[in-house]
Amino acid sequence: LWLWRRPLIQALQRSGADLMAVGPPGPYVQRLRELGCQVECWPLDRRSLNPVTELRSLWYLYQIYLQRRPTVAHHFTIKPNLYGAIAARLARVPAIIATVTGLGYFWTESDGKTRRLRLMLTYLYKAALRQTDAVVFLNDDDRRLLGNGCFAEIIPGEGVNTSLFHPEAISQEQRAELRIRLGIEVTAPVALMISRMLWHKGVGEFVAAARLVRRKMPEAVFLLVGPPDEGNPASISSHRLQAWAEEGVIRYLGFRQDIPQLLALADVAVLPSYREGIPQVLVEAAAMGKPLVATDVPGCGEVVLDGVNGLRVPPRDPEALAEAIIALLADPVLRESLGKASRTLAEERFATEKIVQRWLFIYKRVLEAKGYPFSCI
Repeated sequence: LWLWRRPLIQALQRSGADLMAVGPPGPYVQRLRELGCQVECWPLDRRSLNPVTELRSLWYLYQIYLQRRPTVAHHFTIKPNLYGAIAARLARVPAIIATVTGLGYFWTESDGKTRRLRLMLTYLYKAALRQTDAVVFLNDDDRRLLGNGCFAEIIPGEGVNTSLFHPEAISQEQRAELRIRLGIEVTAPVALMISRMLWHKGVGEFVAAARLVRRKMPEAVFLLVGPPDEGNPASISSHRLQAWAEEGVIRYLGFRQDIPQLLALADVAVLPSYREGIPQVLVEAAAMGKPLVATDVPGCGEVVLDGVNGLRVPPRDPEALAEAIIALLADPVLRESLGKASRTLAEERFATEKIVQRWLFIYKRVLEAKGYPFSCI
């Protein structure tokens, strides 16, 4: 199994499943082992388009499945979904599940080379998904694009721990201490963006909007949080991030593990992405009772209801993004109203226990169709 979400892993273990995680070497290997998963390292180059390299990756995955003989193979993201469907079928894995977590770089850029690759990938993706027993999409836009000819379900992401991410989980004293550590004035309004440092996440637009907002509200602080992603063709260089920080327009904090604390500190959570599956950071911000600003694109619209719990703006539009941020930073009454609606939405739609039960039902349906009893308890 390719599994990387703790609640689902733990639920499957309670059902009696033995879990094996397959993926490239990286920081998740030790964490998965600590959760009781066996781990098989799979050599996979995310950036490669070399046919020889890609065939080698497919062959390695086929060998892993041939030797390990899993009952069900569950794949996430583009290359594992493509190669996993082929490898699992060749190795006669009884049940195959794919999860389309989002479509990313090749579906957000519009240059000639990317358009040609997108056409080819769309064809290959549809063909691979038809080889699976079930496909889980995180939003309806992706399902309409790729879901024809396969059994498709929509489950909005991994869910959120509504106790850990709760408006009262972080005390006022803790928030004040974090402001001091970060050097933020007590009364300074804070806009926060958390994502991988990729152009198609809208990082450039967030920085451009920060310049515009700070002309009218020089006291506003813009926090940018998240790791670089050098394996992605849309990665933003460390030099660029450093230049922005030195300019003083944003404060780049890099990778952080204190996400609930940072969200508690923020007045507004922002994600100007070009396309998403389900943006987990917006789900977590909603659970923290924060007003949201995001782009009107697939995925973001599943979490941000315009005028209800946040504001949606056109993608790639720093001016509209700046106007939305100003509207919220300048109006505490509006922020409170939208924040309460965010919390309600998180509880009703994204609570982990509800999401995990939906995932388990997919396993139950697929496995029982193959003659394998499965308990969801």
